[in-house]
Amino acid sequence: MARNYWSRKQLFDTGAEYLIAFGQNASGKSYQGKLECIDRALKGEKFFFLKRWKEDVKQAIVTHYFDDIPVKKITNNEWEGVLAWQGYFYFYRKDEKGEIEKSDIIGAYGALNEWQRYKSNVYVNYTFMLFEEFISKDVYLNDEPLTLFRLVTTIFRDHKGQVLMLGNTISRTVPYFLEWIPQVVNQKQGTIEIYHMHDFSGEGDDVDIAVEYTGHFKGSGLMFFGEASKSIKGGEWSVDNRPKLPKDHIDYEKLYEVAIKYQNFQFVVELLVDPEEGTKIIFVYPRTTDRKIDRLITTDFSDKMNVTRYFKDNRAEQSILDCIANERMTFSDNLTASDFLSTIKMMEL
Repeated sequence: MARNYWSRKQLFDTGAEYLIAFGQNASGKSYQGKLECIDRALKGEKFFFLKRWKEDVKQAIVTHYFDDIPVKKITNNEWEGVLAWQGYFYFYRKDEKGEIEKSDIIGAYGALNEWQRYKSNVYVNYTFMLFEEFISKDVYLNDEPLTLFRLVTTIFRDHKGQVLMLGNTISRTVPYFLEWIPQVVNQKQGTIEIYHMHDFSGEGDDVDIAVEYTGHFKGSGLMFFGEASKSIKGGEWSVDNRPKLPKDHIDYEKLYEVAIKYQNFQFVVELLVDPEEGTKIIFVYPRTTDRKIDRLITTDFSDKMNVTRYFKDNRAEQSILDCIANERMTFSDNLTASDFLSTIKMMEL
């Protein structure tokens, strides 16, 4: 079966300092990132391989990271592969006695949650950083985008480099999107958008972020089926099935409503009661119109009395909190549910 995979060429052709590629699993993103590392190493440039957690860069794991790259072919039999050792990568080969010969250092590896360990190191001739799995299902570091900036500044101390960030479509509430480019969640699959970021300090240069929502690649990832295949194989955003209203909306009495806004995400939360059963539930749907809603919960600053950071201590809003705590929640669709649940977690509601 003929397969096609993602290519890094168009994204790198943008020349942006930050390159973000996200989409379906098993589409070749990691492979292309590794090829970029090897290509740079052969030109005498060095790279930094990054994961979020220390556990993910243990030597037993990282030592096999480049096993799928045909290093022997690429280097015309000069080197057999890539060796990971004590935080650094090397090309290696075996001599006639079977003993390993190493090249000079071609790159380094580390974990974002240990960024402070690298502050005093000197990274000469490092031009590239590969950040794998930057999209998480739920857990990120505190102020993670700022932490990444600090590490990038350490690696590229006195010069610019390129950072390639790779992820799968498992969650839209990504701190990097929310803080840098909230509009990216509306980007269409198969497109590249360039976002120009301004340096407000006046001491540096403006920076470009090129984002590619990779297309669908047939034939990659052959062992997936069912609902999961929409995300894993199709590249759609991953969502779980969540409850919908068991009855028509008009069959409920609306007791109260509140809007929630966080970055580019906006929701309407209705507190409903079933007239027959007397049970209360909430119904959540995207806020897509300017219809007036008396109450707004947001992290944005406001001096208005009807806008707050948290739910108020009144009966209606405490009932909403009770419904959330006891999972008496219904949603207009699964994607809204996924975004809403991640949003209230990030807002600590």
